[in-house]
Amino acid sequence: MAFATAQITQELKDWIISTCDMDLVGIADPALLADAPEGHRPADLLPGVKSVVVMGRRLTDGAVSGGMRRIEDDQMPSQSSYAAFARDLAPNFLLLKDTFQTAQYLERAYGEVAAAMPFGELQTGATGVLPMPYWVDPYAAGLPFDVNRAAVAAGLGQYGWSTQVLTPEYGPRVQFSAVLTTLELAFDAPYSGPRLCDPAACGICSRLCPTGAIKDPAACQAAHKGVVGAETEVTDFTRNSCIVASCALRKEFAGRIPVKDLVDTYDPTDEQIEDAFAQKAIQSLSLEHYPRYFCDRCLLYCPVGNWQERFGDTGLSQGPELVAEKMKSGFLEPAVAADHR
Repeated sequence: MAFATAQITQELKDWIISTCDMDLVGIADPALLADAPEGHRPADLLPGVKSVVVMGRRLTDGAVSGGMRRIEDDQMPSQSSYAAFARDLAPNFLLLKDTFQTAQYLERAYGEVAAAMPFGELQTGATGVLPMPYWVDPYAAGLPFDVNRAAVAAGLGQYGWSTQVLTPEYGPRVQFSAVLTTLELAFDAPYSGPRLCDPAACGICSRLCPTGAIKDPAACQAAHKGVVGAETEVTDFTRNSCIVASCALRKEFAGRIPVKDLVDTYDPTDEQIEDAFAQKAIQSLSLEHYPRYFCDRCLLYCPVGNWQERFGDTGLSQGPELVAEKMKSGFLEPAVAADHR
């Protein structure tokens, strides 16, 4: 029986990699995710669930470079390339289609039930005017399932200091999706290799975070994130500060459409953010009313995933030190940045 289960698992993984053109696949034990809030546990979402299939597709280096061009060269058109092919359109559409296709395949090929889980920016369903980025709080963003945490349980990576999931192969530059199924599969153990993030030795994400959402590892109390037996230290994340930058609530983060300062602080209250979105114009250049890709420095410049070989050595980026220098020299409003950090 164990041999048959292992064989089916490998067949399924091979099918997902080849047919759905995924870069990463892992199988998580639902028991490792059973401590999620009530209503968000695997068994709540699919009675009789036995396995969680997690898939990941990397962002192309060229699309990631588009985000770097905006930051390093003030090349605004490049941000559109990053938005469309790294954060907003293509990855979400493709992952949505392939996740559904995987659920169909599981039911057709093995006669078991499979439930695809919503994920990512375009799959949130939160009501109201506060568009919570899913990476800040998936449940507050309206998602039923924490796909990123499932990726950790499936052994595809571990949380870094920034609270993003880091993979050994691609760092945080991966998008994940998941399918719950009643098919019994062989579980992958959570990642147990060398720690991928050493915030004390690196700290790039905290140094480049323009609003202080990611704290200095030497000056804050760490939190812990992960699954049982595979937790790592992460920053005491300030979600509202992240929203200010990622959703461009201040003019220095704006894209092609200029905005005024909708908040006067980098650490606003929920009420201040709600008021800011009530004033914010609906974006017609994106599938979302309020796009959430205007910062992403922690994703773009994280060294994990062979960053230097992919971006520094190839000339695609002049490196995080250039970004840090631009921040010091007025890339942000100095008085506010200095007070906050």
